[in-house]
Amino acid sequence: MAYLIKKRLFCLGILLCISNFSLATSSHNIYATTLSILSYAKWNTATPSLCVVDSSNSSVQFASLIKQSNYSFQVDSISQDDLKRKRCDAVFFSTTTPSIEQQLLNSSLNKTILSFSTNNPECEIGSTFCLHSSKSGNTLFKVNLDSLARSKVHVDPRVLLLARNSE
Repeated sequence: MAYLIKKRLFCLGILLCISNFSLATSSHNIYATTLSILSYAKWNTATPSLCVVDSSNSSVQFASLIKQSNYSFQVDSISQDDLKRKRCDAVFFSTTTPSIEQQLLNSSLNKTILSFSTNNPECEIGSTFCLHSSKSGNTLFKVNLDSLARSKVHVDPRVLLLARNSE
């Protein structure tokens, strides 16, 4: 058992060293995939706050899935300016450019924030997890490991081990 743990940690270390981002696939939609990833994060609160920036439709989708799946997240629909005043544990961007995402994350009230985007195809700056739907309907996501390290949120390594190098 200890050998397997060491092997997984070694693989994770190599992944972190050779890649700024990784790519993974899910058959769930973007909202379900986001909530699944969030469920693998370690939170300092019993009910983490997921702030959805400038998309009331996405807030409704998240709230519905949270209710159906019994996740313990609170969803708040906020504007970009609210991120400076509201304490969010995670943030979901759907219309914001990567450079604006980065600016908003840098100026957010909470510096330990996990971020998701559906409008950041390269995933080199801005959000930690960048999601999009493939033509076949699968949800794909990239992990920006630099952003993950800066967020200081512990995400279970199994999420990262599921990802494969996109290069």
